[in-house]
Amino acid sequence: MNRRQNIVCLVATALFTAVAFLFFGLKYPYHIHYQEQLQMFQFGGDYFREVASVPGGISDWCGRFLTQFFYYAWAGAAICALLMWLVQFLTWKLAGRDSLPVYALSFIPAAFCWFHLCGEHSIPGAVTALVIALAAALAVSRIRSRKAASILFPLLVPVLYHVCGGLAAVYLLTVPVILCRRFSFKEMAPSIAIALLLGVASPLVARHLFNYPLKRLITGLHYNRYPHMVAVWMWLAALSVPVICLVKGASRILGWACFAGVAILCVAGVSLNSDMEKEEHMCYDFMVRYSMWNRIMMKADRRNPDKPFTVCCLNLALGQSGRMEQHQFDYFQNGPQGLLPDFMRDCTSPLPTAEAYWALGMVNTAQRYYFEAQEAIPDFQKSARCYKRLAETNIVNEDLQVARKYLIPLTRTLFYKGWAEKTLAAIDDGSIGSWPEYSKEKSLRFKENDFLFSDKEMDSMLGKLYLENRDNSLALDYLISYALLGKDIPRFAEFLSLYEGTPLPKPYQEAFMLYWASSHNGPEGLPGFISKEVLDSFQAFVTGMQQGQDAERMKGRFGKTYWYYYYFRFKS
Repeated sequence: MNRRQNIVCLVATALFTAVAFLFFGLKYPYHIHYQEQLQMFQFGGDYFREVASVPGGISDWCGRFLTQFFYYAWAGAAICALLMWLVQFLTWKLAGRDSLPVYALSFIPAAFCWFHLCGEHSIPGAVTALVIALAAALAVSRIRSRKAASILFPLLVPVLYHVCGGLAAVYLLTVPVILCRRFSFKEMAPSIAIALLLGVASPLVARHLFNYPLKRLITGLHYNRYPHMVAVWMWLAALSVPVICLVKGASRILGWACFAGVAILCVAGVSLNSDMEKEEHMCYDFMVRYSMWNRIMMKADRRNPDKPFTVCCLNLALGQSGRMEQHQFDYFQNGPQGLLPDFMRDCTSPLPTAEAYWALGMVNTAQRYYFEAQEAIPDFQKSARCYKRLAETNIVNEDLQVARKYLIPLTRTLFYKGWAEKTLAAIDDGSIGSWPEYSKEKSLRFKENDFLFSDKEMDSMLGKLYLENRDNSLALDYLISYALLGKDIPRFAEFLSLYEGTPLPKPYQEAFMLYWASSHNGPEGLPGFISKEVLDSFQAFVTGMQQGQDAERMKGRFGKTYWYYYYFRFKS
């Protein structure tokens, strides 16, 4: 390539890497955090032996090592961009063609890796495996001695299979293309035949050594969290490399066409494989994890959440910031499921609900949700986030020996080590009970254990929480809200007697007007805590309903009232 084409290639590489970095850092940061919270990388020989003992385990260990830095979104974005750049660079070096079309095509495997990383259950270790296999292929392809290459090429096949898993196939398919270009096929045929036999034999032998299905040993054990899922994009990336190595075209026009095609592929592929709805859910979960209550409400102001998962996060933010009683119905509500959603056995949905139970003082229920969320991680890894909270629930329950079992593994991590060591020291010297967050939690929890949990009697449990500790204002907010969201007006009126604040919040006045209207023909005798503004607004609402106005017409004036929710929202 001439100087101008070299500059074009450098600019293309820089642009590709920068766009990937900005995509994960700005557009997709919470998928980065999500990856980190579903693992707990530990320094130490035991953890390494546990992970690295199976085919592909060493590359998986390397991937987990890198994933721990996803604790910071920008660090994770940089790592993802770096891995994709390495795939592109190694592909180009392996192709060995100094031409514009080949350089453009070398971005295709990297683009496929990008698509893979967009999946929330696609493991970064798969890209690490591909990088290692490509690096090994490049090292063997640079050997000038035919005899040395003929010996080393097949010898590395079982080694790479154990290091990288099934994606070692890229080494097995690419190296023969390069060696046959340098030497004759006749000279390399015996070595290639032996390598192919070893490639076929490796998963077959592994089938007798490890208790995994043959399909998984071939397609990879650690490329996706779900065992039955095949990392299709990673396999397309691996299989595209030997094809690119066969390309010979050097036309400048063909090169520009290839660059345009790759750009279209990247835009279309990222658009189709990125899930922005899940990114929003992960964003809410992240903000709940770090108690970013104001940021949650600011986000809800920009775009009203409408799923139980996100509405649960919003309601918790409203409660924790003291705004639930006044502003809950300023936002979309979808019934009691948006307050405390039913338990779902997956590794994400229970987490915000567990945080709500923790904040309310239902410690054992929060513990159960966190434990079940961790056990539902599809590839059976442990979660540093869950371990941390499980240690805390056991501290509050004064099960300190159990808490130690969660804290000790955390001392072998990078980002949780300091907290875990400090907590263990406090347990040892007996000062842990005086920590404000735990002493507060102990004062909020049930005086008797809450293992007998029933989501059918949630109002009874919330009422018991509040009656046992009148300072637990969040429990009262949730108790009254539970009745309002369930449209149980008589129960609301019963719970209202527990509320001692003045003036009465506007949504409570609006709900009381419905209760009053059910047994009275007019406002005569109406309690003094109902303001004239609410009374006038209620009469206007009744007039609109009598005129048969639909939800859309009523929304303009009454969209943020409890009456609108009662008649037009959640249908119980």
